[in-house]
Amino acid sequence: MTCMIRNGPSEFYITGVIKDWSIIEEASKIEVPTLLLNGAYDEVPSTAIMPFFKVIPKVKWFTFAESSHTPHWEEREKYMKLVADFLTQ
Repeated sequence: MTCMIRNGPSEFYITGVIKDWSIIEEASKIEVPTLLLNGAYDEVPSTAIMPFFKVIPKVKWFTFAESSHTPHWEEREKYMKLVADFLTQ
């Protein structure tokens, strides 16, 4: 029920109390290296990732060419290498 009040009836079209809320202003305070990932066919489009990419100081961004929202499943080998390389840099 709480999720319904915050989001509204769908996660894809927010109509609840968080409709106008944003964390973008706070994202610039992230001080650790950050990896942003999405897929070319993701429900999270690049236009939603870009604001974070612009403000997080130590950020890398990768879009998986053959994936939707689950590159860890759809492009597992590439995903595992990318994340491992990021974590060991």
